[in-house]
Amino acid sequence: MSQKIGFILLPGYSSMSYVSAMEPLLMCNELMGETRFETFTVALASNRSVSSLGNPIDTHYSLSDAPEAHTWIVAGMSPARHPKTPGLEEFLLARAQGAALGGLASGSYTLAKAGLLNGYRGVVHWLTLEELVKEHKSILLANEQFCIDRDRLTCRGGSASLDLMLMWIAKQVSADTAEAISKYFVNERLGIPSNAMHQELSERTRSEQPKMAEALELMENNIEEPLTTDDIAFHVKISRRQLERLFKKHLNAVPSRYYLQIRLEEARSRLFKGTESIADIGLGCGFSSGAHFSTAYRNQYGLTPSEDRSLNQKMQIAK
Repeated sequence: MSQKIGFILLPGYSSMSYVSAMEPLLMCNELMGETRFETFTVALASNRSVSSLGNPIDTHYSLSDAPEAHTWIVAGMSPARHPKTPGLEEFLLARAQGAALGGLASGSYTLAKAGLLNGYRGVVHWLTLEELVKEHKSILLANEQFCIDRDRLTCRGGSASLDLMLMWIAKQVSADTAEAISKYFVNERLGIPSNAMHQELSERTRSEQPKMAEALELMENNIEEPLTTDDIAFHVKISRRQLERLFKKHLNAVPSRYYLQIRLEEARSRLFKGTESIADIGLGCGFSSGAHFSTAYRNQYGLTPSEDRSLNQKMQIAK
C-alpha cells in the first residue's frame, strides 16, 4: 500500500531542503519497483510557490483543494524567516489526528507555533526561539540536526532533510532499503543525527565555571550508577536551581537530559566496539531495564540498540 505525502511549499522555501527530502522517496519507489510513496506539492493560496532560488513552481494543489495524505511536510526557509501563512495552521490542526506532520527548516517553526509540537521532541530554528519557548513550554527541544518523535518529523534543513527522510524510510519500509538509498546518494551516514552528541563545554568555560566543570566530571565518572540532579548539586555545593541555570546558559540543556546523552553516547560507543551484550551495555550505562535502555536509545538515535548495531555492522562490511 502506498503512502501519500504532501509537501507544503512556503513562499521562499529552501530548494535544497525540499529536494533533499523528496529525492529519497522517489528513489525508494524506483529501487522497489513500486510506488511506496505517492508525493504531491501544495501552495498556500494559489497553485504556485517561489523557491529560495527565485524559481516559480506550479504545485499540484493549493490548501483549499488539497486531498488527504498520510504525512504532511511543511517545506520552509533556511535561514529561517517566518512570514504570515494564512490558513496553514488551521489546515494542519485539522489533520493532526490522522496524519504524521513534518517541518523542514522554518517549517518546524510553523508546527510549533500551531502547538503541534507540544509534548514532542523537535528541532526548531533558533530564530525567535525564545519567544516560541515561552509560549509553548511543553516543546522538548532537541540538539540534533533532525528528530523523529512518534508522528512528528523535524529538521534544521539543508542536507539534514536527506538524513531525516532516510530515517523515515527505514521506519516505514526497512533499514536495508534506506541503506541502499543512502549508498545511491553517496551518503556516509544513514539517517543518524550528525549532532546527536552532547555539546561540549569549552576549556575556557570550564575554567571560568568550576562548578559546571565539577558537575560534568561527576556525570562522566558515574555512568553505571547515575546520580540525581539533586545529588550533583549537593556535591558541587550549589542549589539545584543554580545548577539548572548554569546548564541552560552554557549548554542550552537541563542537567538530567545532558547526563542522559552522556550515558547514551557511552552506550553507543560500547555497542560498536565489541560483542558485549546489549543487556550488559544497558546496565553498565545506568539503565534499569532493557526496555528503558531501548526506548531512550531509540528516542536519541532513531533506532533501537540492536537495529543500530546491525546497521553499523552492515556498513562496515560494505566498506
